Amino acid sequence: MKNIARLVLFFSLMFIIAFVLGGVLRYIQLALDAARTIPIGPPVELREFLSALQKIVPLVLYISILLSLSYTARQAIPMPVAIFCLLILAGGAVLGVSLGLLHLKSDDTLQLPLFSSSYTDGKLKTLGSPGIILSQGDTVMVVLGDPGEAGSPRMVSIPGRPLIYQELPSGPNNTIIALPPAPFRDEKSYLTSGFLVDSALVADQFETRLGKGLIPFAIYAGALVFLLVSLRFVLDLSSWPLANLFSGALVFRGILAFQTFVDSRIVQDFILNFFDNRIDASIISPVIFTGLALLILLYTFLGSLVRGRIGVGHEPRQKKRREGRQ
Repeated sequence: MKNIARLVLFFSLMFIIAFVLGGVLRYIQLALDAARTIPIGPPVELREFLSALQKIVPLVLYISILLSLSYTARQAIPMPVAIFCLLILAGGAVLGVSLGLLHLKSDDTLQLPLFSSSYTDGKLKTLGSPGIILSQGDTVMVVLGDPGEAGSPRMVSIPGRPLIYQELPSGPNNTIIALPPAPFRDEKSYLTSGFLVDSALVADQFETRLGKGLIPFAIYAGALVFLLVSLRFVLDLSSWPLANLFSGALVFRGILAFQTFVDSRIVQDFILNFFDNRIDASIISPVIFTGLALLILLYTFLGSLVRGRIGVGHEPRQKKRREGRQ
């Protein structure tokens, strides 16, 4: 019971810490995107921030389960107990957070901006000054007036054409043509961007299932959590916990990519056509996740039986060797 209580506390702390850190990073990203806009964009609104939080819920779930599985392996908590406890904890956590964010987003009073450092003396300040050079693809723009004013005159350079002077840069329906963001160097890591894209896709799947009701969401999220916790054997592959943790992170990354692949429209339509539309599309992914989890658990069980038999078979030989040396 003491180990179970510690596991509950550990998972709760990991989930909260991951969620808070992810929320801080997402807010910083939203604030930077607003600051780069020319003219500067509005402060980050609470509803926009909640939508950004919803996109990181799958990553928080994956990270907290991975760290908790590593904890159960280090503490030698029996695998059935660890799987059962984490299935309940992770399922309840993702359901509670998703319901809370959905309820807050549906509140019409949440239109207030969050804290913003863009206000100075009550006025918004745009980055840059007259003469700032902005680029978008092969097109280069030189803002001749105040970049903080949307209708500032500009010079536009398009490859293969002479320079264009726009005293009033208007587009279709007399709308002001938007300027590109401030020219900061934006290097994107393929690994990081892949995480965020897959997490956003899974978050959309969560939101869609939750919009259909608690039961469809519980079936989908429960099957996913069951698949993740069934990978406990990865954290027992070697006697080095850190190496096992890295191996588990790679496996979890593969599961995240596999999840987005299974949830894709192409795969869903292919399976529906294969069964002549005789099955409900909402159960395709949960059935695949559950079936894969059962296969993993069967492999783990058979592997433990084989290791047990090998250990029993080698025990007399080792005993004879020790007796012979004596």
